[in-house]
Amino acid sequence: MMQARLRESCLRPRGSRSGASRRALLALGLASLALPNLVPTAFAQRSGLLTLRATFGERGPEIREELIWRVYSVRGTDAQLVQQSAEIRPNFSLPPGEYAVHASHGLATAIRSVTVTEIGTAAVIPINAGALVVSGHIGGPERPMPPARQALRLFIPTANNSEGRLVTNVLRPGAVLRLPEGTYHLVSTYTGTNSVVRSDVKIETGKVTEAAVNHRAATMTLKLVRAIGGAALAGTQWTIETPGGDIVAEAAGAFPNVDIAEGAYTVTARHNDREYKGQMKVEGGVNRDFEIIVE
Repeated sequence: MMQARLRESCLRPRGSRSGASRRALLALGLASLALPNLVPTAFAQRSGLLTLRATFGERGPEIREELIWRVYSVRGTDAQLVQQSAEIRPNFSLPPGEYAVHASHGLATAIRSVTVTEIGTAAVIPINAGALVVSGHIGGPERPMPPARQALRLFIPTANNSEGRLVTNVLRPGAVLRLPEGTYHLVSTYTGTNSVVRSDVKIETGKVTEAAVNHRAATMTLKLVRAIGGAALAGTQWTIETPGGDIVAEAAGAFPNVDIAEGAYTVTARHNDREYKGQMKVEGGVNRDFEIIVE
């Protein structure tokens, strides 16, 4: 009997401790059940830093203005835009993986594939880009053309087109246009006249090409008079034609001003139901009066 009671008294303390142990094990078990859910979250939050900069060509200086960056995730043949920036040296925090980086400098662009790792990736994107600045003159550099009177169009030459494929028709005189390296066809029009100048311009990587377009044109003041140097007759209608018969300008009045390209023209003046003709020669940059005498 004494032995039995001793065993019973020894078992009771162990029974009291087992409750606490069960509670501890239960808490540990609950924590262990939560661990599998935490692991994917930790992996999803992993990222690497992609640092970018651009240069003029493979060996040129760094480009420090007018950059737009776009980063695309690449999975097989699919690409999806994930981030973009207009900073000169952007930093993108991205999950590790394969990406395509698109950099644009004006109309010039470049694209490169990069692999982003957890330790970070730095990439230099070379862009074969230069720039074009256009100015205009009338008859010579001493007579700058008013910018509002110069319309510019830029083309890429093609084999089956004398002008080529249009690049832009909104280029403004004096403005800097960033372009891919290459040869372009420039068309400058002196608006309000028949003066059109065509030229080829070459754009080189890292350089600014300055194209000065000289329009051989002048302002002619038309007069119908009864004697040389006499008073102009009011109510006169004017037509100016090329030697081939193409009308290049029309005007009305006693002494209208007409801006016109250098060349030879036939001028017709109509007054009181009669027509008077004259041959007019225009020299670039030489503004003068042109008189037709009533006979």
